[in-house]
Amino acid sequence: MRSIGLKTLLGTAAILLATSGAQAGAISANPNPISFDAGFGKITVGGEVSGLAFYQSNPMQASRGDNETSFDADNAMVTVQKSDGMFQFYVQAGLYSFPTVGQPYVKANDQNSFLGAVPVAYGKLQLSDTFSVSAGKLPTLVGAELAFTPNNANIERGLLWWQEPVVSRGVQVNYASGPLAVAVSWNDGYYTNLWNTFSGLASYAIDSSNTIAFDASITSDTHLSLGHQIYNLMYTYSSGPLSFGPYLQYEHYDHSGGSEWGIGALASYQFTPVYSVNGRVEYEDSSGAGSPFSYGPKSSAWSITITPTWQKSLFFIRGDLSYVGLSKQTFGFGTSGTKSDQFRAMLETGVVF
Repeated sequence: MRSIGLKTLLGTAAILLATSGAQAGAISANPNPISFDAGFGKITVGGEVSGLAFYQSNPMQASRGDNETSFDADNAMVTVQKSDGMFQFYVQAGLYSFPTVGQPYVKANDQNSFLGAVPVAYGKLQLSDTFSVSAGKLPTLVGAELAFTPNNANIERGLLWWQEPVVSRGVQVNYASGPLAVAVSWNDGYYTNLWNTFSGLASYAIDSSNTIAFDASITSDTHLSLGHQIYNLMYTYSSGPLSFGPYLQYEHYDHSGGSEWGIGALASYQFTPVYSVNGRVEYEDSSGAGSPFSYGPKSSAWSITITPTWQKSLFFIRGDLSYVGLSKQTFGFGTSGTKSDQFRAMLETGVVF
């Protein structure tokens, strides 16, 4: 079992994926993936194939598949990596979706139009045991949840995740020694193709059970883009079968003066080697007429998600029960946009390889 704090200790979500780590309660990767000697080092190949079905109240019908009931092949991904020697690389390719509480469901085949069929691909120079440089399509350094469904404790990502970058094109420098890890990046933020964003992440492992981390992403205000800032303060406790991670998020829009803040917590309890229950609670609020929050300026939202998970060897089944409630919203749920809540029940099953 790995805690969400491991994301900060390793520096990037992609390295997490590459080492089979994730949030506590997430789907465990194949411990014995395909590997072979390519003549310049060991290449490892892994991945996942999964499908999901769901029911939701008050569907927005804003995209194909966002109906009261639907099903989708939400993941069909392959990862290829080299993680030894001075030159290393990581490539992730295939179909994927980003189910998120309170947002219309976008089918995997349509979601790929944004990040493409190869959402993550980077090369890395491991210059010493403590220092490395990466460049390419890099996972964000921001936030407590990861981008891809298999690596999260819940099937759906949360309200706070929706505000964060997912993948950015850029260059990243990583340093890790003892309990301290620091990563800094110059990148294109929300995949804008404008290299005007600075991101950073620092974490400190207080002891074997407690980790604290802080991240930031700051985009400069230019004639081509509006200034934007987002910050997270995260704490993780992990001991035995229990993992718990509260976090705070603040976001500010320089041009309009609008801002948003949120608080959330992730938790997981491993009852047996094959069965766990994971949960998440969140609250998010916005202020200022210029806040582009999903439900309109000065609106607020809260959510709760429960995810029982069964995994034995390479096979898994899990379900999400989630609820989102809104207040003071300009835009809500349903085709009319006037509904103030949404319930969703989701079932996902698949295999890792």
